[in-house]
Amino acid sequence: MKKQDADARRHFLKAGIAAAGTALWSGTFFQSIAAAAGQNLPPAEAGAIGRRELLEGLDGMSRVAEAHNTFVGGHTAAAVMASAFFCREQKLDDKTQKEILSLIETRLLKKSIYAPRPKEPADPVLIDSLVKDLDAGVDTLRQSGHNIIFTNICLKALREVPDAATPGRIDGLRKMVQSFGHGKSSEGPSLENKNTFVDLRDETKFIHFVFEEYLKAMGLYRNGRGYHGFAGHLLTAGHALVELHRMGYRDTAEKGVEAYWQFVKEARDGADLGGERVVSAPVHAPTPLVQDYWIGQEQHQSGDIVTSHLVKYPYSFFALAKELRDDSLRQRVLDSIYYLTAVS
Repeated sequence: MKKQDADARRHFLKAGIAAAGTALWSGTFFQSIAAAAGQNLPPAEAGAIGRRELLEGLDGMSRVAEAHNTFVGGHTAAAVMASAFFCREQKLDDKTQKEILSLIETRLLKKSIYAPRPKEPADPVLIDSLVKDLDAGVDTLRQSGHNIIFTNICLKALREVPDAATPGRIDGLRKMVQSFGHGKSSEGPSLENKNTFVDLRDETKFIHFVFEEYLKAMGLYRNGRGYHGFAGHLLTAGHALVELHRMGYRDTAEKGVEAYWQFVKEARDGADLGGERVVSAPVHAPTPLVQDYWIGQEQHQSGDIVTSHLVKYPYSFFALAKELRDDSLRQRVLDSIYYLTAVS
């Protein structure tokens, strides 16, 4: 791995720590365990967040490579698309959606990459080229799995808005995927004791594995022995692999498991951050499922990656948490949500 790539990854993994201490958690409402686990919430008014954000996110993602900003720009575009899926899948009410929309409009969508693309006839057949580009480099760790994370959410969005599969947009998306490289990469660590890892043959077991590793990484982070980004991206990369698998790209997803394991190994190894413990969560704090959490978020002076994680982390967290079958594990996972989102 090139030195500049290693430096960029270290900066990225530390990014969450820079936001520590900011007043992201206000109010007194704590969402109940039942609601966080997937109980229906009041429905939103039609059209609050949806198709528009998927198109904007695809437009943005299709320009990041040409702007030589795949990593940071890709985070923002992925967050814009994730906002639509998060609101729909968690059945967020209209007031909550409006606060999320305020955040992404104020902090993300003002960038030039989000200008609408010229109208062209769509050709959904072109979508397969994205999968081929991902497949060419999916089996080794690249930028902590962001080749998988970004490509998956684009594929998911294109399923929702197939008319967005225009030649110009797909060409830009392919350049994004290709910018991560292909062929064997030296980025990831060598793996031993593979019997301690879980693959995608059983999705339920894999999701259980994702959360167990997430909790280990979060424990290291809280004790000053690991990066916050390890915990967050064990969720987002694991979620992306599950979704690729379910969309029918099974071979590509299963090839990507080896890269995911490499990231798990890095997370298990942790990092020496001086052993400084993270401050305990407040007794009462709103979760990302409710309006109180989002009020005023756009006013915090966080960078693009941190702002993007405010959307991307909860999106993957709650999507996967709804599928946990182990009540004890689900409780431990839900108890950790403050530490994931308060310093993301």
